[in-house]
Amino acid sequence: MNTRVLVWIAAAFSLMSVRPMFAVDKAEVAARLHSAEVETSLDTEDLKPWYLKLDVQLYDEKGTPTESGTIEEWWARPHQRLVVYSLPSSTSKVLENSDGVFRSGEAGAAPMVIQALLDQVVHPMPPEYEINQSQPELRKHNFGKVPLDCIMLSQSITMASVVPLGLFPTYCFDPGKYALRLSYDFGTQVVIRNRTGIFQGHSVPMDVRVNSGQFEAVTGRIESLRGMTVDPAQFTKTDDMKKVGNLVRIGGGVMAGTIISKPQPVYPESARRNHVSGSVILRAIIGKDGHVHVLQLKSAPDPDLAIAAIAAVKQWVYKPYFLNGEATEVDTTITVNFNIGP
Repeated sequence: MNTRVLVWIAAAFSLMSVRPMFAVDKAEVAARLHSAEVETSLDTEDLKPWYLKLDVQLYDEKGTPTESGTIEEWWARPHQRLVVYSLPSSTSKVLENSDGVFRSGEAGAAPMVIQALLDQVVHPMPPEYEINQSQPELRKHNFGKVPLDCIMLSQSITMASVVPLGLFPTYCFDPGKYALRLSYDFGTQVVIRNRTGIFQGHSVPMDVRVNSGQFEAVTGRIESLRGMTVDPAQFTKTDDMKKVGNLVRIGGGVMAGTIISKPQPVYPESARRNHVSGSVILRAIIGKDGHVHVLQLKSAPDPDLAIAAIAAVKQWVYKPYFLNGEATEVDTTITVNFNIGP
């Protein structure tokens, strides 16, 4: 799949209304997602300890290369790992062991998109609760000349009989297979996995591209992936590490008062033309840096309004939320209202 086609996908997918080619039982589709998780994950019980090094390249909002660096991970077993992010603008370490999750270099924590890139290599499939809370549906679609099976974790939208492909988290595979090729994230991000290989029986992308809108946001290439001998001292907390606090639930009204940058959504012309208005409700995880790290669409009156809301909210910045003197991640609700004025 060539880059030109992939960029076109990122720019144009919000216009696609691809109907399911045939009815498929929800349990059957969910089972395929579970099988894909087994094939594409590098953090399951059956794997032996490994070391990974990724070369990464960051881009600005116009797709111009900015800085490059590396991500390294030492993985011993589930819930025992060390990750080192090394970039000119930020260097940090994340340690997970039996005592919890710890981080150093808090002031220069790795950008969210860099952390997302690592997830796409190590564990790209959705968690169980996201599958259970959705209506997984299979759609067959040709991207250029490439046929793919795409599974979208759909939610109902009041006024939409057919929801555009990619509005909800979507995972695309070669027909009848489990190796992931593309994934979409709520209408604003597409991930392309190229040159897949096999490591300890699991499918691994040698190259990963994360596009935001029409442009690349970050790319990663595996420089090294190999087995290793575990050194217990490597997974011991050091004095410069602080424990990562638990996620706290804060009401949307409270968090609305802490917004310091709030680009307004563009009212879609199609919605204006059809006199569609209403509220888009989003669940958000706001990181310790005040940026929106995760968005989940809860309800919307129209797909185009949902896309417009998500595109705007992903750019919002909040004051970091402090609990007991420490910055804490926040789980909250965001409401974006669309009203047709005079």
